[in-house]
Amino acid sequence: MTEGGASGLDETVEHLNAAATVLITTHVNPDGDAIGSSLGLMHILESLGKCVDVVAQDGFGQRYGFLPGAGRIATIADGPWDTGIAVDCGGIDRVGSVKALLESCSTVIRIDHHPVSERFGDLEYLDPRAAAVGEMIALIADRLDAAVSPEAAQCLLASIVEDTGCFQFDSVSPATLRVCATLVETGADLHSVVQAIYWRNNPGAVRMGGACLEAMRLEQDGRLAWTVASLEDFGRYGTVQEDVDEVVHSLLSVDGVEIAILLRETESDYRVSLRSRSTADVASLARQFGGGGHFHAAGCRLPRDPDAVRELVDAAARVLG
Repeated sequence: MTEGGASGLDETVEHLNAAATVLITTHVNPDGDAIGSSLGLMHILESLGKCVDVVAQDGFGQRYGFLPGAGRIATIADGPWDTGIAVDCGGIDRVGSVKALLESCSTVIRIDHHPVSERFGDLEYLDPRAAAVGEMIALIADRLDAAVSPEAAQCLLASIVEDTGCFQFDSVSPATLRVCATLVETGADLHSVVQAIYWRNNPGAVRMGGACLEAMRLEQDGRLAWTVASLEDFGRYGTVQEDVDEVVHSLLSVDGVEIAILLRETESDYRVSLRSRSTADVASLARQFGGGGHFHAAGCRLPRDPDAVRELVDAAARVLG
């Protein structure tokens, strides 16, 4: 396993060696990278005799309950902890209601592969070249000389599979594939991970995905596609936010589309997923609206206001030039 441009790894490993009690948290509305890397790190640290709690504002969602240890993710817990770790978080506010618990820890560590936006914590292990935080956690385990159990391997593999779109994105490197090969050799089951994440959708989710695609709008001569997953549709089809995660990739799969936008309506705002191909930088687009992410995959939140939606779509058109 190579370090590939990582910063802060040595200091993080040194501190984790000495840590005794650890809080692990991640961002609100967690995805597979957030949950998989949190649980993978939990298993690894516990194998070294650490006492570990994983706390996330929104739990583990419905899609990731198959991961070993998912049932241990709490929404609240009591400390104290000597070390708090935020994984896959671009800013400390992204941990939501767990922020106070995180800040109560004697030392706070951030582990993330997103381009640096808001720095926080006492230590930061950052590697924008890593395909997923799970890839970084695998390197931590290697440096800690920790045995990676099949359970930990399954969690880390899920992290990488989800955040690479099952190895489709250009973030996948030879190092990523070597890490995954090692995880499979350790006992992770690639087939079951892919099946659980991509091929077990409930009927309502499939129907709602169809409704979102039926409502797709194409602009900029077909280079920009966007759609809205409405509260009305969530109610009609009995679905939740994560049930439409893959709609944005379906939009991007349309021939000629260079930027895809999915707006998921909530009671208070829109959760926005942005995806792109070629030279379109959606991370910079997301930052214009208080969000962030990667060059080809990013997100933000918008007010439930047609003018705000139009402003985002127009800004995306300007990115295309």
